[in-house]
Amino acid sequence: MKKVVLIKGQSNYNVLRYWMDALAKGLEKKGIETIVLDGKYSVNDQVIALLGLDVDAVISFNGLFLESKEIIEEVIKAPYIYLLIDHPIDHLGRLENLRPQDILTVMDRNDVNNLEHFGLNISNIYMLPHAAIELSVEPVEKTIDILVSGSYSDMTMYTKYIESQPPAIFAICKEVIDNCLEDSRKYYIDEFLQAFAKRGVSIDLRLNDNPDIIKLVRDIGRYIYSVNRLSVVTALADAGLPISIYGKGWEDSPLMNYPNVIIHKSVNYWQTQELMRQAKVVMSFQALLRDGTHERVFAGMAARSVVVTNETPYLREQFTENEELLFYNFNDLSAMVEAVQAILKDNEKREKMSEAAWQAIKGAHTFEERAQSIIDIFNDVEVH
Repeated sequence: MKKVVLIKGQSNYNVLRYWMDALAKGLEKKGIETIVLDGKYSVNDQVIALLGLDVDAVISFNGLFLESKEIIEEVIKAPYIYLLIDHPIDHLGRLENLRPQDILTVMDRNDVNNLEHFGLNISNIYMLPHAAIELSVEPVEKTIDILVSGSYSDMTMYTKYIESQPPAIFAICKEVIDNCLEDSRKYYIDEFLQAFAKRGVSIDLRLNDNPDIIKLVRDIGRYIYSVNRLSVVTALADAGLPISIYGKGWEDSPLMNYPNVIIHKSVNYWQTQELMRQAKVVMSFQALLRDGTHERVFAGMAARSVVVTNETPYLREQFTENEELLFYNFNDLSAMVEAVQAILKDNEKREKMSEAAWQAIKGAHTFEERAQSIIDIFNDVEVH
């Protein structure tokens, strides 16, 4: 790999724009020439011209422009490296347009199974998690006890569609939701398919065949996520712990009624990094993941904060519990609250864990390392 086009798009809080800048720097440090196509400001002729350049690869978070079969079939000649940083259920239309020479990376190893459920047969799939955008070189004063960031997820946004289903389908949805909330080890897509199977019905999750079912599954997952995340924050609030929340929509949440919870206006991604540096504890919620992680874990650790996150097998492989971060289980929030209370009181242990977390991220989980992984993945596909 010598020369690539990077597609820079739009996202909430400008997250993906910052990530692409960081990835570009990482690739350039590895000697790769990068050409950035800014989808936010480019007109159609510029898009066509840049995507059609003679390069080794076109790289994008979440497969920008792949919704157009004309572009992927007639314009882009180089392999397309699709860095999927969300759940695949949100990108099925783009994913189904990938060609045999293209490369897909996922943030959750279980997404390989999900892709099969959705009827997608993609040749080149690799695990590539999110990363920290930078390391906090110097420690700063910790003025925030518990930091929660991101938009509020109102569960009523998803219950409307679920409750509109025929009684037999609604009963299945409720069964899936109840099972997953009762036991967080259960995965909602698997539970959904099994619920139909035990009734002698085989469900097709291919987008073009059954888009209504896809929406139903998606809303079930989002509902479970919303309930679990609110439960975690509410448990901390009920314990009287000081919580600072930054994000859209929280003024409509039940947390508005707690005097120990301060809800701030949303801030952009860069400002969030600064807030993490000031936080003693950074909360992470990964209720839709089964075997991966997302950026909040890496960024919080890189900010020299103690990250408290629900566990996954991937995270257990990467980090040591109680030394580099704290794990919790959605089904045992009292233990989570006790762990957070203890770490907030123990300055010595918290500082030791924060330093260990920083060391665990350094040289392993920044976008410079991800840039090298992308090069290695590209070379692996080329060899095979």
